[in-house]
Formats: sequence, C-alpha cells, structure tokens
Amino acid sequence: MEETKLGKYMVLFPNRREYHFLKREIWNQDSYYFESKKESPLIIDIGSHIGISVLYFKSIYPNSRILAFEPHPYSFEILNENISINGLEDIKTVNRAISTKEGNTTLYINAGKDNWESNSSLIKGSWNEKENTKPIPVQCTTLDTYTKDISCIDMLKIDTEGTEIEILKSMKEEIFKIENIAIEYHPKRDQKIKKLLDILKLYFDMKIYYEGKELKNPIEGKLLSIKGKKRMKC
Repeated sequence: MEETKLGKYMVLFPNRREYHFLKREIWNQDSYYFESKKESPLIIDIGSHIGISVLYFKSIYPNSRILAFEPHPYSFEILNENISINGLEDIKTVNRAISTKEGNTTLYINAGKDNWESNSSLIKGSWNEKENTKPIPVQCTTLDTYTKDISCIDMLKIDTEGTEIEILKSMKEEIFKIENIAIEYHPKRDQKIKKLLDILKLYFDMKIYYEGKELKNPIEGKLLSIKGKKRMKC
C-alpha cells in the first residue's frame, strides 16, 4: 500500500498506475465538478472505488453529505480508510452494487498479479471481453432503497464499468430528484452512447467530454464523461 498527498488530503492506494489515472481524470480534468448554491449539497456516488471521487467532492464542498456505493470488498476497505485518515464526516459508505433488484450478484474483478484495478464490473469482460478477471459474490441493492425519503439529489455520479444504462432505466421517481449528473460511459457491444444520451436528454442539458475536452458530437467506442444539469431545479 502506498500513500501520498492529494490536495489537502492524504490518500492510500495499492496501484500507482491506477491512482495517477484516476487523479488525472477526476482531479486534473474536474470530470465531476458541479455548481451548487447549497452549503451542504447531497451527493450520491455510485462506484466510489477507493474514494478519489469522494475526496474530490469534499474538496469542492467540504460540508457536503455523501452516500457512497462500492461493491468491491478490497476497494471498499481502502475507501473507508481514506475517509477515516482525513477525518471526513457526513459520508455513508455502502458495500453493495447498485442494480435493478435487491439480492446477491457476481462482481468480476481483476485477476492479474496486482489483483486490483478500477475496472470491476457486474458484466464479465465489460471492456473488451479479454480482461483477466475472476468472479466474486457481492450484494446488490436498488437506489430507491436509499433515496425514497430524499426530495433532491444535488449530484448523482455513476461509474459502474458498463451498467450505466441499466441503472438509469431502473430509476423511476429518482431521476426527477437529480439536479446534476455525471456519468462515465463505458463502451461495450450492447451499450451504445446514443441509448444513454436518449435517456439523459429527456431530463438534462448535457455536455460530453473525451480526455477532459468537450466534444460537439459523441465518439462511439471511447471512454467518455457525460455531465448533465437538470432543466428544472429541485
């Protein structure tokens, strides 16, 4: 395990290459930045991994309330350590995957020599179907289990390595509660960018980014960041 300074925080990480990739994407490119007039916005982070995104959200809104979901048991352990060593408050972590139902499911995690990457997914071969992965059992839950009594979600971030469309489709009343949304789009055979954009455009004004640069038109087959702002605020 390594440790370094990230902004005003200390962060623990087991894989240097992955850490610098996440730092560049989340911190240097501000892929999850959003504006809110609230002192304590509510942020739901689906796919928190080891907490680089959680630390980022706390850096821009120190008094934010965060609900963080991470199904990978090892990543979840590091996520909680990174929250604890920085003395962060108002963060609830949940060791479950967000899905369309409650129960048990299979998470495919990296099976390489490091046994740790940020590409864990409920889909086998979520990137190119050639990844070296192994299955582990995890629990899954639905988002509305945690949001049914919430009237407004100031930011919903989704990074689930290929199940983004399924999560959006599973939302019923929840999608009307979201003011800002940030999604990592992961290309795969049955998840086309148009399908995702067709859902989002019903509710949000969107911007699409590739490696931190805004695009006029989406590029199929690339890892993209999509940010949306609801047309009518909560």
